[in-house]
Parts: sequence; structure tokens; C-alpha cells
Amino acid sequence: MLSADGMPRPLRIGPIGIVGTPRPIQCSPDSLLAITGHIDNAGDLRRALVGTAERAGDDAPLVVEALKRWGSDAPARFRGTIALAFWEGRSGRLLLAGDALGLRTVFHTRIDGAVAFSTSLRALLALPGVPRDLDEAYLAAFLSDVVPEPDATVYAAIRRVPAACTVAFGRDGSASVHRYWSPDRGRRIRHRRDADYVEEARALLDQAVRRQLHGPGPVVCQLSAGFDSGAVASTAARLLAPATVHALTVAPPDGVPRFERPSVISDERAAAAAVARMHPNMVWEAVSSPTLHPLDENPLRLFLPLGMPCRNVMNIGWFAPSLDRARALGARAMLGGFLGNMTLSWDGLCGLASMARRGDWLRFWREAAALGRRRGLSTAAVLRRYGLKPLLPPRVQCWLDDRRGMPRPESERFSAIHPDFAHDTGMAGRRLSMGHDYPGDTDAMRRRWLSRVQTLPPLMGPLGELFGVELRDPTADLDLLEFCFAVPDEQYLRDGTTRWLARRVLADRLPPEVLGETRRGLQCPEFLHRMTLQRDAIVEGVEMLERSPLATRVLDVARMKRLAADWPTDAATAGLGDYRAVLDRGLHVGRFLRWIEGGNQ
Repeated sequence: MLSADGMPRPLRIGPIGIVGTPRPIQCSPDSLLAITGHIDNAGDLRRALVGTAERAGDDAPLVVEALKRWGSDAPARFRGTIALAFWEGRSGRLLLAGDALGLRTVFHTRIDGAVAFSTSLRALLALPGVPRDLDEAYLAAFLSDVVPEPDATVYAAIRRVPAACTVAFGRDGSASVHRYWSPDRGRRIRHRRDADYVEEARALLDQAVRRQLHGPGPVVCQLSAGFDSGAVASTAARLLAPATVHALTVAPPDGVPRFERPSVISDERAAAAAVARMHPNMVWEAVSSPTLHPLDENPLRLFLPLGMPCRNVMNIGWFAPSLDRARALGARAMLGGFLGNMTLSWDGLCGLASMARRGDWLRFWREAAALGRRRGLSTAAVLRRYGLKPLLPPRVQCWLDDRRGMPRPESERFSAIHPDFAHDTGMAGRRLSMGHDYPGDTDAMRRRWLSRVQTLPPLMGPLGELFGVELRDPTADLDLLEFCFAVPDEQYLRDGTTRWLARRVLADRLPPEVLGETRRGLQCPEFLHRMTLQRDAIVEGVEMLERSPLATRVLDVARMKRLAADWPTDAATAGLGDYRAVLDRGLHVGRFLRWIEGGNQ
């Protein structure tokens, strides 16, 4: 929806020029720019372009000037989540671009020799002549948690601009792809003191959060028991003190049975409240709902704005009341730490394999011994699991696991995909060639993490439009990411302590009980309660899938039917993978397939 008011008005560019336009954000005699999202470093751009950081009206002319001066490389200088289209009348060239992490992107297709594009799949599907035939390789990858092709979508006729790339269409309709950003994997930051890494990381975290504090309305942050949302919320409170910062924690309703494991936190209220007590200007509240959200009960509410199914649909319904509450507070945005595991709170375990690869044997042995003491493992076991096995090719790791009778990765075991459909689309081979769910050294794991994030379906824009509250993630800030990618392994893992960098960086803004936590928070721990509330609809929905040729070919409907019939009674030990990943996600995808076929939901 590249238009000023966010409405889906696609722009169609033919071989001889513009044949239909949205309401433009910026026009000049020889160019047209449409942009959605926000650029967070406009001051830096002004200094580079005009020599001053002083703002003079709207930022759109600045973007136009950047595109004219730097061409396809201009987006590398932008910070923020954006998607744009730039039409140059003199050259007859159309340039499409999304941001570096793919949080916002542009979709495009061809109709009768013309190019149609939009930030909305729904807008393109509404055009006459755009088929709804599915891209089966993408669908199989989506169901298997395997990274798809960078430009693929669930529809065969619609492509996306790959993350960190531009796509340029010439007057003759030819297209060229240009990658404008990738992390410098050879860069390593070397400071003389450990404290220097902490100081630089804090400055970058402050900058990343400050960049997201613009706009009207109160500042509202998502706050869990983890490092990442806590880092964002506490930093916002420090930067804005004494002004109020609201923090919302999604929690299971009182009295509802929850899934329990020693390694997870099923109720994050206590830790979140401890963070709030540390910051007097933070107004904290827990948000929960014992009933279903309308998104849970009617999947069309998501299919229509997204144009496709969601990966973790239950989590969206669980998280939705916090967005409703943020909107009730008058907020236009909610800040969170959704990608922090890839940046500031990187755990560093894969650094052991990197130490072995580069021959840093003394550090390798010392860290393995320390990690073993902390986890109750022998040094030899740590060396094998975290140091040596990750250096083997994924195919060899898989073969060794099979020989030892080890289970396959959870994403392979807990998928609703039909085994024949997975075989026909080559998912096993793609999983191994991409290295999914098999350990690697730091470089390999960073590559895999980044490729996964960059190919996820963009949710921030559609969910923001759905709730009227934009989702912003300072932990996805590109300057912070580039720093974290260049920090040496030993800053993340030290004396057997994982996330060592984050624990030190956040020591001035998170309480000891949060910094010392080794468990992870679990979203929607009351999943069985929520599924039980709609059990009749689930059983009926699975039965309806049996009447769909497409759904029975794509999904393991027989397995889903068995799960629906054999309903668990103990929420604490219910099959998390079976019921959330196979049954709930599988049914959601099945309903989408029936929607595509024209069936009733």
C-alpha cells in the first residue's frame, strides 16, 4: 500500500511509463516517490547531503535527493523499517526497495506486460488478472520452518523485493536486482578493555531506542522476563525520565492451567514487575484475557490484511490484547525486543566451534571446562556437542544422529506437512543444504539467523494497520546489529557464562533476578486452555480439511485428526510441538488453503 493514507492503491508501471498512480508522497517534474515506514537517521542523511542536520519540513525530498545521488546504494544509508518505490521519468526506471532485514518490503507482479507493485499482497490479489496459484516450494518451506527463496511468496505469480536489495525495472520491462547491504563478516572490533565493549554497546542501544521514540502519543513498551524487551523498555525509561513510559506484560489469566518445564518461565509478571520497580517513571501493568480474541475465532481477520497464513498464529491472538491496550492508552506505536537474540543478547555458545576452527585451543578448552561445570556436563561432552560437532557438515551431523538413534530436529518432527508433499518439494535436502536446526560456528549461525529473519513474511506493517499500533524493534537497528556481528566470540561467552555481553551492558538497567535468569519465557503457556475453548471448531475444521484435495495433499490431515481426537487433559505436560505446531498451525494453514479454494471457513 504505497500511498500516503495507507490504503491499498497499487501503482502499475508499463514499458512506456506510468499507467496508474497512487497518491504520491513526493512529486517533482521528473520523479515520483512513494514510501511507507520511517527513516530514523534523517539528521545523518541531511549532513551527508546538504551539510546540516537541521530539519526543513518533510523528509521525503531528502529521500529523493539520496536516491538521485546514490542510486540503488542509497537504502544502505537509511536506518529504519521502510519500503519505497521511486519512479524516474527521464530514464523511465522504477526502483523498488525494502529495508535491510525485510521487516517491510514491496511485492510485485506482471499483468499484461506491466509491473504492478504494492506493500500488500491483498492489494495485488485484488487486481484483475493476478492468479492465486500457490508457490508449492514456498508453502512447503513455510510448513517446515525452512528458509524459502529470498524473493518468493506464497503465490507463484507474486515476488517480493529481497531484503537488503533493490529491484529496478527499466522502460522495456527488464528487471535487475542489486544487493545494497550485507554485514561485513570479516570485521572484528578489538578493544583493549572488556569495559570498552560494554560502553560502545550501551551507546548503540541508547541510540537505537532513541531513534524509535518519535511520533505522537505516549511511549508504550512490551515487557517480558527476558533481556531484549527489558533492554528496550528500561532504556526508554532512562532516556525519557521523568516522563512516563508504559510497560505491558502479556500474562496467562489467573487460575488457568499452564504448560510447565524447568527450562521455561510460564508467567513473566514477577520479573517484569522487578524491572518496573527499578525505574520510577515506568508505569507497568499485566494484560491477560481468559477468553479468545476475535483473531482466534475468525482466521479471515488475518488472511485479509496479510494475504497468507501466519507462522505462530496462536501467539498473535495471545499478544493481541496488549496491542488493544496500547491503542486504548492512545499510543501509536509499541516498542519491543523481537530480534534481540540475533544482536545484543546473542548467547555465544557457537563461539566454541569458532574457537576450535581458528585454533584458539587454550581458550576453547578453558571455556568448555567452565561451561561443563555450570551445566553439569563433562568437558569432553561439551567439546563434542558445542565445539566439534558444529564443524561437521549438516549432512554428516544428520547421519551421525541417525546412527545413534537421536531424534530429528523439532521443526522436522513437529510439522503439519504431509510427508509425501515434503518429499516432492525436496524439503529434507533443502533443510540440510541450508543447515537448518544443526549447530554451526558463529559465522554459520549468523548467516542462518539472518537469512531466516530476512525471508520471514513482513508482519509489522499489516499488524500495525490491523491494530492501529505500529510495532517497532530497536534491537533490529542496523548499527547495533553490525556492532554485535563484529564483537569477538569471547565477549559473548566467558567463564561458562552465556550472553556475557548483554549481562554486563544491561547491569545498569535490569535487576539481578532478571540478569541471572537462564530460563526462557514461553509465549502463550496456556495454549491448551485456549485450544480447548475452541475444541469443537478445531474438530470440525480438521474434518472439513478431509474434503479438500489441496489440504489433504499438503497437510498430514490424518495426524491432525488423531491429535484432535486424543485431547490431552494435563496442561503442564501437553505436547507443545504436537498441539501448537502440528494441530493449531496446521489447521490455520488448512483454513487458508480452503480460503484460496473458495471454501467456507
